[in-house]
Amino acid sequence: MSANEPLDGLWYLAALSAEVKPGAMLRRILFGDPIVLGRTKASVVFALRDVCPHRAAPLSAGRLCEIAGETAVECPYHAWAFRASDGKCAAVPALHSEEARDPSTISTKRFALHEANGLIWIHHGDGAPETAPPDIGLSEGFRPKSATIVDAAGPFDEAVIGLVDPAHTPTVHKQWWWREGAARRDKVKSYEPTPLGFKMLAHRPSTNTRIYKFIGGAPTTEIEFRLPALRLEHIRNDRRRILGLTAMTPAEPQMTRIAHVIFWDFAVLDLIRPVAQSMADDFLAQDGAILSLQNENLKRGEHRPLYFGEADEPAKWYLRLKRAWQERRESGFKNPLAPASLRWRT
Repeated sequence: MSANEPLDGLWYLAALSAEVKPGAMLRRILFGDPIVLGRTKASVVFALRDVCPHRAAPLSAGRLCEIAGETAVECPYHAWAFRASDGKCAAVPALHSEEARDPSTISTKRFALHEANGLIWIHHGDGAPETAPPDIGLSEGFRPKSATIVDAAGPFDEAVIGLVDPAHTPTVHKQWWWREGAARRDKVKSYEPTPLGFKMLAHRPSTNTRIYKFIGGAPTTEIEFRLPALRLEHIRNDRRRILGLTAMTPAEPQMTRIAHVIFWDFAVLDLIRPVAQSMADDFLAQDGAILSLQNENLKRGEHRPLYFGEADEPAKWYLRLKRAWQERRESGFKNPLAPASLRWRT
């Protein structure tokens, strides 16, 4: 596995539930491979490799049909049909009635999916999933209130490192409601390892970040990173909570799909939902823009990153976690990190 290939055996965000309508299909390039996501009339989601084994036509350009009581995807070229449940071929209409051939010996790859809280997760890798699907810590009733998606160019590792990098925030993210013009201050944050990553322990938010003042009360924030590329920021006061979820999924080669989804149960935020959406759009667009600028240099030759100071430790932690996961088949996965405190100015 090369340095920037996505880790296998883990779950990635494939789509928002709202993007996959009942009785419809959606073509998406994930991990460099075409995949068709669909939802049966019974609202069950499925994912198949979007390549007909016959002549390589995209199955997503076909239609959903019913064969022997099961939902199948019919190819637009020769109407071969593949069961949504397992990817096996259920019909080859051109076969003569006297041809003794079994279509079910032909199949297209089926991907394991998990749907919860308005999110659809896809397992990357062959064989059965090695880990449970992501649990984002919300009850079933929570659904996304805001969702922003950006496609960014550049190596996947660099995109993920941006998730855990605390030092870029005052430079890249400048809005009046965030911290524009606020002075940098010394910070000390405590971290501890988790089963698939690490988290910054719950703490009072920075006083030079204005958005937290709007929440009221005495909020705390806890920030967690999990392999392969998931960042969870839980903000709570004594009655309410907000979850900001950022997930990265490899798309076309050297392209990363970045999704930022926000959940909340603050009624007042429902009233300003369009404003919150616009704020999230601006914030993520800034991340996408700096990654694209960075890629203008990275795509022209090899560059060895320079890590300097404690603010860069989370980037090194990610790379250590990634190596440990890649070596798991020999000795099993063991989180190599230890509890730590980091210092920086932001």
